Amino acid sequence: MYDEIVLQPEYLKKLFLSFKFQNHDKIFSVLKDSNRIFLVGCGTSYNAALSSFSISQIIFKKENKFRAIPARELMSPDISLNNKDVVIAFSHSGDTKATFDCIEMANQNNCKTILVTGNIDSRCANISDFVFTYGYQKDKSLAHTITYTLSVFLMLLIMGILSRRMGGVAIDDRINSIAIQLPSLFENIINRRKEIKKIAESLKSKFYVICGNESTIGVAHEAALKFGEVHYTPTISMDIEQIFHGPLVMCNKDTTILVTASNINIDSRISDLFKASRIIGSTSVLFTTEKSSVTNSNYVFHMPDCHELLVPLLYTLPMQLISYYISINKKLNPDYIRRDQLAYKEAREAYE
Repeated sequence: MYDEIVLQPEYLKKLFLSFKFQNHDKIFSVLKDSNRIFLVGCGTSYNAALSSFSISQIIFKKENKFRAIPARELMSPDISLNNKDVVIAFSHSGDTKATFDCIEMANQNNCKTILVTGNIDSRCANISDFVFTYGYQKDKSLAHTITYTLSVFLMLLIMGILSRRMGGVAIDDRINSIAIQLPSLFENIINRRKEIKKIAESLKSKFYVICGNESTIGVAHEAALKFGEVHYTPTISMDIEQIFHGPLVMCNKDTTILVTASNINIDSRISDLFKASRIIGSTSVLFTTEKSSVTNSNYVFHMPDCHELLVPLLYTLPMQLISYYISINKKLNPDYIRRDQLAYKEAREAYE
């Protein structure tokens, strides 16, 4: 897991350069002419879809036709897929059952299907109309980190080109200049990983709540998944405002509340949350911009300044690192996500 986290800047650079010189005219014509574009996946792949949707909101605003939805939910008859829809499915392995079923159903409804994957020789790839690969074939750790990041970065590049096809020439030019900054921003945080390790060493909680908003809600959901997968600690994720409306009563001195937020307009609400958390004895951790005015968090990690389009990508990195370090501190192996334990192996076989 650690190796794949620190490899991310290198593979981001490779993806940017390789994608720049590829021609996908037919795919972009399909995307431009569509009425709806569904981003689907399961687990980490669904969280990549959520973060990609956050990026699409920034780029396309009122003209946005992207929607993020869990793969199984797309199969609801209420969606009523048709030949003017496009389904973009995320799958690291290309063999996820629900994602395969979703693509198959989309094909039956005459939708165009696009797979975002590392494995171009997979079941999902074989039944998709088009395949985008991000250049990293197989995760060496079952705690998906690098393939999550590459999937979302690939969607940023795709949306940049699509915006030009839809008439947004200026924003496409900006997206290229913004996207190329990401590898160095990742390197900035990786070079400061000792700060994150020190925070992780202080956290001994039995329950974690991870909050995000707008561009970081996908980050929060992905971080919660990683916490559960690599150190098995009960963890939930939600929008920052929602914790005030019920979930706070689950928190106590054995709880850590982590907030990842780049929007300083909600600083006062974050301060309210940390004031409340101190009263009930919970620990607070904040990942935010240096422009933030929040001063009452137990721990804070200041993120390097970046364009809002990069927030769903950049803010995931410290959450990957902190989940890794907590796992190591608990003397666990984060790479297996319990698939080396017979009961969990058999449990997985029961539903696959």
